[in-house]
Amino acid sequence: MVNINREQILKQGYADVKVHVQGLRQNHRLSVMEETTSQGTIKYLVSKLYIPTHEMVRIAEELQFPIKHNTTVVFPKGKIPRDFLEPGKGIIIEPEVVEAEIE
Repeated sequence: MVNINREQILKQGYADVKVHVQGLRQNHRLSVMEETTSQGTIKYLVSKLYIPTHEMVRIAEELQFPIKHNTTVVFPKGKIPRDFLEPGKGIIIEPEVVEAEIE
């Protein structure tokens, strides 16, 4: 079990994890990356090296942090992207304004 929490990961900007890849135990450094969506900003832990999906699921559960590698994104069990949104950092979309003129 990893003894690090979300605040420590965000402060450091990375998390070091141990991963089993094809029978070998490896150390990987996962960096924090932000992705801006229309609802807000989501921070992911990103791996530059290959991690099997079952290991990504295990790490996401232990750290309670979403993990991303190439096109694969894994969230902790029972969580969705909305649970990781940073409030107040989203793109603000203003409604279209139509001015009426009386003749």
